[in-house]
Amino acid sequence: MYLHCRSKDDDLGQHVLAVGKDQEWSFRDNIGDTTLFWCTLDAASWEFKFEIYSAKRDTKCTSQCNRSIRSDGAYFWNQLDQVWEKRFSWNIHL
Repeated sequence: MYLHCRSKDDDLGQHVLAVGKDQEWSFRDNIGDTTLFWCTLDAASWEFKFEIYSAKRDTKCTSQCNRSIRSDGAYFWNQLDQVWEKRFSWNIHL
């Protein structure tokens, strides 16, 4: 699976992720809380683009913003409630 994430100002580059592996990066929200990162996921001749982080939307993400890419969709960790929330749906074979 290929994952390429970026914002308006920062390109985090393309990463190859094997099943069970992770990718980590850090950043700070800008002053106006308009920080937005999006990713393109390429897997098995399939492409999907989605917002991986939005300062206005991801208010339940305080110190770490964990995401899990699974065969049925993308899950975001709700740190306050300690649960995974499915945000995007798809059906691919990873």
